[in-house]
Amino acid sequence: MESHPEQLVAFFLDEYRSKGSYSGDSVARLTELAVAKDGVVAKAATKAIFTGLVEPLADSFEPEAVALYNRAFAQIIQGCRQDPSASQLDQQLKEFGIQREEDLIARADRVVQSGRLRDSGDSGKVQRVIVLSRVTLGADVAITSVIIERMKHRFPAAEIVLVGGSKTAELFGGDVRLRFKEIHYGRAGTTVERLLTWIDLLRCLRELTDALKIGEYLIVDPDTRLTQLGLLPVSLTDIRQPDGRDTEDQETDYLFFPSREYGSGTSRSLSELTSLWLDDLLGESLPTYPCVRLKSHDAEAARELLNRMDRGSRPVVAINFGVGGNSLKRVGGDFEATLVARLLQQGARIVLDKGAGDDEINRADEVIREATNVECEGRRARAVEINGQSLTDVLGSDRLDAEILVWNGRIGLLSGLIGQSDLYIGYDSAGQHIAAALGVKGIDVFAGFSSRRMLERWRPGGPAQTRVVAVDSYSGEANEIVARVLDLARETLQPKQQRA
Repeated sequence: MESHPEQLVAFFLDEYRSKGSYSGDSVARLTELAVAKDGVVAKAATKAIFTGLVEPLADSFEPEAVALYNRAFAQIIQGCRQDPSASQLDQQLKEFGIQREEDLIARADRVVQSGRLRDSGDSGKVQRVIVLSRVTLGADVAITSVIIERMKHRFPAAEIVLVGGSKTAELFGGDVRLRFKEIHYGRAGTTVERLLTWIDLLRCLRELTDALKIGEYLIVDPDTRLTQLGLLPVSLTDIRQPDGRDTEDQETDYLFFPSREYGSGTSRSLSELTSLWLDDLLGESLPTYPCVRLKSHDAEAARELLNRMDRGSRPVVAINFGVGGNSLKRVGGDFEATLVARLLQQGARIVLDKGAGDDEINRADEVIREATNVECEGRRARAVEINGQSLTDVLGSDRLDAEILVWNGRIGLLSGLIGQSDLYIGYDSAGQHIAAALGVKGIDVFAGFSSRRMLERWRPGGPAQTRVVAVDSYSGEANEIVARVLDLARETLQPKQQRA
């Protein structure tokens, strides 16, 4: 058998799909590579595990794939905990009474089967609700924000704490009911480094629950990578008694949203399914939409920036071509530059987010170079780039003499700019979820999806409609996709253009 990580993953999946057999040897070899002392080898194996194995299984949104993930990743965890670099992982799992991979699988099965939360008479007893972040911003808007809104409604006197990365506070920091506890999950780290984030999470949760009794707090897990999709325990009620019994009151301590299998027979979005799961859990019917609650200074700065732009009655289109490091989500060719150029020619003003990382920044620079060759009202289009350092100077000026505002900075202010725009266009990433939640219509250019169900699940939800352009529905020619996006943009912006 080949020992290259990607070949091991391919062999494992082929064996399962063609024969229904589980290649434990492939997973064992992958794990050996993931804990290799050679950092290059360990990172290559980690990429194969998460990008080649975990993500495709998760994105299929099928119960069978969930079971396969639980089995394979439990074996990976068990293999990693034997390595000296993961001694803390091993010790903590032992404290939870987890000795074997079968224990991890059994626990994952158990938390999915937890029933309805106790009746509303117990609502006043809960003093703190701790909601775990989904790690990625788009998922936090689509899923986590729905949970937060319902927890606020169900427990009006409780403190709501969101545990996640620093950027979550930029998206939800305007919510006075919400407190933030920062924890970093290294998506670029090795498998062991990612698993050890769980140790940090345990410390954080123990700090938040130390002065509280079971029943006075609630931990809500939205199927987060912080717990490796529910495989790793975080609550006191996960500790097994010597005779094998669970501790009492388990249902009021930890709640797990099985996002990859809940509603598996439906075509509903993850936002809709989250709301329905909460209905089942809480015994009520209260449709809840994703939301973004920006800090007032970000919303105001965005408003002031666009007020200084020479827009008149012209529509403003916010654009983000970020793909989170997944090049499969991109449309090739000249799609990006052509789309921006055509929008300018049709009279739109552009807010272009420069993205993150060298690749996205370089691509944005190329788009800007092409766009500034476009003729707009008898002259070439102009672009002005603004970042955190130059923001104060720009806000102190009277006018922003440009057709393209390029933002190179924080997600909070970008969200504010999206919220002030008439339309959002982007690939499958956080932007379209933010736009929909802020009530801004969007066009989601969705490429690189592994299944139709993935396309359905990640459809943005919110008070504004998002039109999805499924790239595989076209011949793949960039110009054809540009034409479709422009048609949708005209339909969306028509009322504003008619008023102009």
